[in-house]
Amino acid sequence: MLHVVRFVARFVYGAKLVEMIEHFRHTPMNILLIGFMGSGKTTIANRLANNLGFEFIDTDELIEKNASKSINEIFTDEGESEFRKLESQVLGELEGRERMVIATGGGIVSSDDNIERLRKIGIVFWLDAGVDSILERVSRNSDRPLLKTNDPRKTILALLDQRHKNYSECSDERMPTDGLSIEEVSFGISETARLWFAKRG
Repeated sequence: MLHVVRFVARFVYGAKLVEMIEHFRHTPMNILLIGFMGSGKTTIANRLANNLGFEFIDTDELIEKNASKSINEIFTDEGESEFRKLESQVLGELEGRERMVIATGGGIVSSDDNIERLRKIGIVFWLDAGVDSILERVSRNSDRPLLKTNDPRKTILALLDQRHKNYSECSDERMPTDGLSIEEVSFGISETARLWFAKRG
């Protein structure tokens, strides 16, 4: 039956839909959250992992463990380019594993290689928060190396504009978060993921 679906999809909609069907069928049973800093990735990933009985993974925590340094220290001592390399290494360590909910760093989509790896690891949800929500959340935490500027709002807007296309291309599902509680966002993601996982193979 599946070969018929492929044939019809290719004939009617073209190769892009066939590619999406193949991605759908072979997606490992993992959930990845991408999005700007302050969009709630870590909090929501933790909640999802508890609800689903999956392992919670935070890529920034793994980077700090591997480097024996904080994120701030890595940025200060070695620069952003080295930090991005460490992000890629962590994604490589996660490939081949299942039943994880993974919170990623806000700039992980800056690399085409990372985008490809993220999509191989599992279903990618983009937590899309507005600039006002982000600014309110990150203002509570001074530990944000990219926002140590005179005008954090301007910096956020510039980075959002720079990353928007990559967030969109990397994600399987976009989840707007403004005005929603942690419980509401978590429920929406878990129900969508259940549908994906139930129809695999």
